[in-house]
Amino acid sequence: MRTITRKKTPLALLLALCLAMQLCIPALASGTTMTAGSAAIRQLEEEEGFRAEKYSANGKWYIGYGTECGADDYPGGITQQEAETLLLSKIAAFEVKLNDFFARRGITPTQGQFDALICFSYNYGTGWMSGTSKLVKIAGGEVQATRLEVAQAFGEWCHSGGQAQPGLADRRLQEAALYLDGSTAAAETEFAYLIINKEDGVSYETDFRVYQRGMAYGSFPAMEKLGCTFAGLKTASGAVLTENSIASGNVTATAAWNANSYTGTTYSDVKKGDWFYDYVMELSAQGIVGGNGDGTFAPNRATSTGEMLKLVLLATGHKQQSPTGTHWASGYGTYALSMSYLSRDKADALDSPISRLEVARLAAKAMGYGASTGASPFADVNDGYVTALYEAGIFIGTTVGEQRFFYPNDSITRAEVATIVWRIYQANATNTKQKIHYGNYTLDVLEGVPTNNYDKSAFSRSGSIMRYNDPSVRTRLGIDVSQYQRDIDWTAVAGSGVEFVIARVGGRGYTVGSIYADKKFDEYADGAAAAGLQVGAYFYSQAISVQEAEEEAYFVLNKLRGHSITGPVVFDWEVVGKSSARTYGIETSVLCAAARAFCKIIEDAGYQAMIYTDSYAGYVKYDLSQIVDYPLWFAYYSSNTPTFYYDFAMWQYTDKGSIPGIKGNVDKIGRASCRERV
Repeated sequence: MRTITRKKTPLALLLALCLAMQLCIPALASGTTMTAGSAAIRQLEEEEGFRAEKYSANGKWYIGYGTECGADDYPGGITQQEAETLLLSKIAAFEVKLNDFFARRGITPTQGQFDALICFSYNYGTGWMSGTSKLVKIAGGEVQATRLEVAQAFGEWCHSGGQAQPGLADRRLQEAALYLDGSTAAAETEFAYLIINKEDGVSYETDFRVYQRGMAYGSFPAMEKLGCTFAGLKTASGAVLTENSIASGNVTATAAWNANSYTGTTYSDVKKGDWFYDYVMELSAQGIVGGNGDGTFAPNRATSTGEMLKLVLLATGHKQQSPTGTHWASGYGTYALSMSYLSRDKADALDSPISRLEVARLAAKAMGYGASTGASPFADVNDGYVTALYEAGIFIGTTVGEQRFFYPNDSITRAEVATIVWRIYQANATNTKQKIHYGNYTLDVLEGVPTNNYDKSAFSRSGSIMRYNDPSVRTRLGIDVSQYQRDIDWTAVAGSGVEFVIARVGGRGYTVGSIYADKKFDEYADGAAAAGLQVGAYFYSQAISVQEAEEEAYFVLNKLRGHSITGPVVFDWEVVGKSSARTYGIETSVLCAAARAFCKIIEDAGYQAMIYTDSYAGYVKYDLSQIVDYPLWFAYYSSNTPTFYYDFAMWQYTDKGSIPGIKGNVDKIGRASCRERV
């Protein structure tokens, strides 16, 4: 664990430095319960406006000053006085939530900060409090921020329907100004926003930024469009903004583009105006695709399995593969087969055409996408991988009348391949920018957290066993077990190639919250050790406080006495997707503090502490920068390659393994591997 020693700074000097640097720091803790001030109430009444009759928006009903109500409520409408009373009652619920948010962090905000966040929560809801956004970190005292950074942190919450909205942007800047000064004046005198209207087929870094009035825009957000070069921004009045233009007010603009003029290779059968022209020429200019040696590209010729394999695997970041047989693409076939990207019959027929459905499954798996559970957008196919690629903008299909068709059994042409490969490259490029795209979440990359440096192509699978083939890394096979595995023949387990076991010590219930012991832990720990296996342990946590996590850690230590534990001891906190779960809606700061508390006690006792996570918990529930001192055990079952932006020491890739020596239902078995640098 790192120890940080801070020198004490005189308060007067600290305040002077803060003012000089334009830093916004919450007030010191006092434990005072706060209420919304007149500025918050006045601001909400202005923002919402009074409406005497019910109205619907986004599937919900509202009345008065934007207060949510039932469809059958207030049949005769409402008076302005009644609306004000209703508004205050609604605000009271947000006051409770916000006071709890600050109390958990030992912070008392200024009245302006409290009022601003009341206004924001009234419009957005309270879900933001359990996240890891910049706004949470600023309001929670985790980071110091300039005035402009505060405005940007509020402004980022101005989207609806995937596009920044001027009305919401205005509202956010009003709230930011209230947060900073207790007044909304700065929203019109100090700050200005820039909104870039989104276009189909255009890759955006961001469509929204906040500037200080009087400053130059500087570099615009990165944008890319097929066949074009970015040429600046054009306002509704026709004015063109450049990087040297001064931000003097709020602006909504669209991107301006210059059409590319391709030099070098041309093809007699690829002409301007062809739907595939830009895709082919862009990839050709980069040397990714080529012609037939006779000046043609043959855009309508069916693509062979071998050609498709090479293009998709390279586009998704996999390494070039040397031939493993007589066919030039045999190495790609062998590799794709080992990763379960391709069936045996296709791997043995590399010159045969490949169908659109097979390409979609190949591309999705190679990109690390699991099968989507969403409804298929296509009338002629219902396949989770196809749907996943549609959601990612890779496969769009053809619209006929009011229906969309995929034509899954058709072969795929060279022109279609160029389109798909270009979109894959664009998707990968977008994902490598300083944003992480996970489901419906777009997340900032966390500073100071080691990133995943595994080589995708080094993962291989034989049957149900996955290994990582790198001469500098030793991969070890392991399992995790609990009492549900019943009687285990540990000699047979050891003889199967398993080298380590992580046994459940116990857990905490997700409703009442009682701690329970695993009935088989003592037997498993001793039996596995006697068979020569390395033994670790895990505790299934549902802690909702530091105190409960500490209670769990001491419970684990008591159970470990007398056993040979040489493997990691794991804090296994998992999301229970039920509103009845006691952990439902737990704040990130609380969860991270609980994980640290558990691990510190385990570490101080001389064991190796580790934290278990899956993608959702790792991206959404945890802030990994707060638990960076502890290695991760990462669970990922959706594809053959464990896909996670950040580094992990151990991975779990199935919950349906079959292990010699373990009889009966093994659904709870997880096969895991871990790496050790050699």
